[in-house]
Amino acid sequence: MSGTGTSVVVIGGGASAVYVAVALRERAAARDLPAPDVTIVARETPIGRGLAYGHAEAHHRLNSPAGGMSVSAGDAAHFVRWCADHGYDVAPGDYVERRLFGDYLVDVAEHLVADPDHPVHVVQGEAVGCTTGDDGAHVALADGSTIDADVAVLALGNPPPATWPTGAAVQIDDPWATGALGRVPDGSRVLLVGTGLTMVDVATSLARREAGITMTATSRHLLLPAEHLPGPVAPGPGLDPTVSTLGGLAHELGVQLRAAEDAGTPWQAVIDGMRPRLMEHWTGMDEADRRRFVEHLARRWDVHRHRMAPSVHAELQGLVDGGVLRFVADADPSGFDAVVFCTGPTAVTTPGWSPVVDALLERGRILPEPLGLGLDADWSGAVRDDHGDVDGRLLAIGHALRGALWETTAIGEIRIIANRVADRALDTVAAVSA
Repeated sequence: MSGTGTSVVVIGGGASAVYVAVALRERAAARDLPAPDVTIVARETPIGRGLAYGHAEAHHRLNSPAGGMSVSAGDAAHFVRWCADHGYDVAPGDYVERRLFGDYLVDVAEHLVADPDHPVHVVQGEAVGCTTGDDGAHVALADGSTIDADVAVLALGNPPPATWPTGAAVQIDDPWATGALGRVPDGSRVLLVGTGLTMVDVATSLARREAGITMTATSRHLLLPAEHLPGPVAPGPGLDPTVSTLGGLAHELGVQLRAAEDAGTPWQAVIDGMRPRLMEHWTGMDEADRRRFVEHLARRWDVHRHRMAPSVHAELQGLVDGGVLRFVADADPSGFDAVVFCTGPTAVTTPGWSPVVDALLERGRILPEPLGLGLDADWSGAVRDDHGDVDGRLLAIGHALRGALWETTAIGEIRIIANRVADRALDTVAAVSA
C-alpha cells in the first residue's frame, strides 16, 4: 500500500518491535530497496523497554553477554560501542544491568523516530483487531481508528503466567505488575512457584527489600538455571545438519558432552554450539518428536540454555547458604504468608490477555500450533490461518513463535527472526508488485 516502499505496522512496543524496525531498514538497504514505512503501535511509551527491561531492578542482569545483544545483525559491537559512547566501561563478555540495555533500546528507537528521511512512526494505543487481504493489513485500535499497511507484525511480548487460587493471605499472580512485590510484608514466609529465571529475579529482589523474609521455591522438577562461565569461550562444533530426529539430537548432545568432559572443556560450549541450529532442527522434527522433547527434555534444555550471570548465581547461592531460600517439592501453600507465581508466561493464544489475539482467534486468522505453545507459523514467522494457509501479510516474532520454532525468546534468536520477518515482508510486497 506504500507508494515508495513496503509499509509495515508492528503491534507491540517492546524489544522485538525495535529489532523488527532495525531489520526492516537493514534488509531493505541490503537489497537496494526503498526504506520501509514502519508504524509501531504501543500501549506505553517510550518504546523499547517492554516487560523484560521496563520492570527490571538495578541488580537484575542480562542473561547473555553484552557482545551478543546488538540490534544490528551486521554490527555485533553496536551495543558495546553504545555503552562506551555513554560512559559505561563494558566488555563483550560482561553481563550488564537489564535497565542499561533498556536504555539502549529506547535510544535506538528514538533515533529511528527522529530519522529526518524515513522516520519510524509511533502510535500510542491498543490494537483490538487485525484483518488482512489482497489490499494489505488493517489494524483496528481501541479509539476507533485504523492503521493500514502492506504487512502487520505481531510483536506482542509475553502473556502473564498461569495461576490458581492458593488461599494465601497475599497471592501475587504477576510479579512484574507495578508494585506487586511491595505487597509482601517484612518477615513473611513466601512460597515462590517456579524455579526458573523469574524465580531468581523475584528471590533476589525480595531478599534485598524485605527484612526477615524467608522463601521456599517449588516446581515439578526442582531444576535451577545453570551458571554462565565467567568469561567467553568458543562454541562447540554444533549440531550435525543431517540430524533430523529427537533421538539423533539426544545422541549428538550426549556424544559432545562426553567429549567435552573427557577433554576438560566446559559443557556450556556444547550448548552454545548447538543453539544456533536448534530452530532449523525443530522445524524438521515431526509432531511426535516435538511432543516428546517438550515432555521429557525441554526443561533440562532450558535450564542449561538460559543461564544466570555469575554474579546473580553468587547472590542466589548466598541466599541459600544463609537460610533465606530453600527448595522443596510439592510445597503446601497453606503454610505460607504470601505466594508469588514465577512460572513464566502462558501461551500467546491464551484467551483474555490481548484483544487483538482474541479477535484474530475468533476470525480463524491465527490458530495454536499442535502442541499449544504458540501460534502456528512457518520458518519466517508468517502465521497460518485455520485453513493452514499463510500469505505473508501477517507475521509474528518472539514468544508467539515458541511452538513453531522453539528458540525464539532470547535476543540472539529475536535478531535472527527479525531479519526473517523483514525479508518475508519485503518479499510479500515484491510478489504483489511483480
